[in-house]
Amino acid sequence: MPRSFRPQSSRSALLISTLLLFPFALAGCRQDMQDQPKMFPQRSSTLFPDGRSVRPQVVGTVARSQLQTGYLASGMIGGAEADGLPFAVTYDLLRRGQERYNIFCSPCHSRVGNGKGMIVQRGYYPATNLHTDRLRHAPLGHFFSVITNGYGAMPDYAAQISPQDRWAIVAYIRALQLSQNATDNDVPHGERVTPMNALAERSGLSKDFLGAWVTSSSTISPVTASATSAQNAQSSVPGSPDVSQVAVPTGGKADGGAKPLASATKATTQQVRGNAESGKTIYAANCSVCHQPTRAGMPPVFPSLLGVVDRVGESRVRTVARVGIPDAKPPMPPHPNLTDKDITDLISYLKTK
Repeated sequence: MPRSFRPQSSRSALLISTLLLFPFALAGCRQDMQDQPKMFPQRSSTLFPDGRSVRPQVVGTVARSQLQTGYLASGMIGGAEADGLPFAVTYDLLRRGQERYNIFCSPCHSRVGNGKGMIVQRGYYPATNLHTDRLRHAPLGHFFSVITNGYGAMPDYAAQISPQDRWAIVAYIRALQLSQNATDNDVPHGERVTPMNALAERSGLSKDFLGAWVTSSSTISPVTASATSAQNAQSSVPGSPDVSQVAVPTGGKADGGAKPLASATKATTQQVRGNAESGKTIYAANCSVCHQPTRAGMPPVFPSLLGVVDRVGESRVRTVARVGIPDAKPPMPPHPNLTDKDITDLISYLKTK
């Protein structure tokens, strides 16, 4: 064979060898996790005779220690929203609460809590003004419950905010309420008070600048004073009772470094057994138009009442059924026609699954 043809023959042989080896190379590149035996959702399996991939729970199995019902995780004592904090109020705790509030709450409620946040100004459903008389006197557990379970158009934040941070936000909300509804009597003796409108004028702002920020429920002119020393911080929010029966998990500390309170008293509620069948009739006549016959509601306008007693407690449901929520959007009317027995029967029906 002439020498000029030998290189071409060598190249052909090399190409043929490569092509022959290529399938074997591909065979070694298996996707083991893709090809391994596994269970696929909604598909039968040969692992068990009944075609299931797992075994059902034994009849009569009861889940235990999976639902946290202590005050730290629920904000309720004896089935009612309690008015206390599971931590001592410190400057660091309030700073943490302010940070979390500004991140999660201010877009709707604004940084001063008047319900005129930027999202609301851009057309979203109106947010609640935290400075109404009802909310200024609401127990602290109510705010914790709302953050945990949601309320009306407000979604729940249980997955995004830890219980410790939720309590920090609650402490800051109460401090915010006090600051936005302060009077001259709340200012320490000797401290100089500068009216907010004077600060606005000094900063060159328009006269109506404060119009969007002054809370509608306030009867005084907003004022600002120099901050008091952090050493003067109380062990709990002013007006809150002791909470000695608060259940705090071992090692449960707020991120702000606050320690659980050591003293308290237990809130008590009277548990009364009602007639669920009668409650169903009462619900159909008074509640089903808004909250639907299925109790599923029409969120975000009309909240679902499924599991509402477990979420907020009997005391809260009883109060709302009797006096309504006049500052809700839309407002919920009171039901003066319902007797105590009617409301007890209604609660019994709302407890049914």
